[in-house]
Amino acid sequence: MKLLQITCLLLLLGFAVSCKDAPKQPEGQQDQETVTATVTDTVTADAAHNSQNSLDWAGTYSGVTPCADCPGMKTDIILNNDNTYSLQEQYLEKEKAPRSFKGSFTWDDASSIITLDAEGDHHKFKVMEGSLRLLDKFGDEKQGGKPEDFVLPKVK
Repeated sequence: MKLLQITCLLLLLGFAVSCKDAPKQPEGQQDQETVTATVTDTVTADAAHNSQNSLDWAGTYSGVTPCADCPGMKTDIILNNDNTYSLQEQYLEKEKAPRSFKGSFTWDDASSIITLDAEGDHHKFKVMEGSLRLLDKFGDEKQGGKPEDFVLPKVK
């Protein structure tokens, strides 16, 4: 009888060990295959979609950006589908009328940043959903204010 009990106990122990779940990972961690697949899918999607071909970027953008020695610079820019622009800038309380510029722009390699031609003083803008972000001459965020202070919302 004892032999039967020991045999049953060993069988139950064997089943318990073989049915045990895989070790649980701490919450928020994924196995390497899942992470790799996610990263690969994200990179592939980003390469196919960019601001130039995924956003409705043509239109009119307007706003007031920070100015070191005035209340702000009023900026209005119209971007056309044929990669031309019309730009008006005015230093508030320093200029009576806005200065106007027209020309063409080019897209960067990632198709997310546009650069105006020499007529537009090579201004750079990051094209975002429903807005443009004014960048410095190197394509970095402008300094001298909060990043959102350099965003021109789309008005048309």
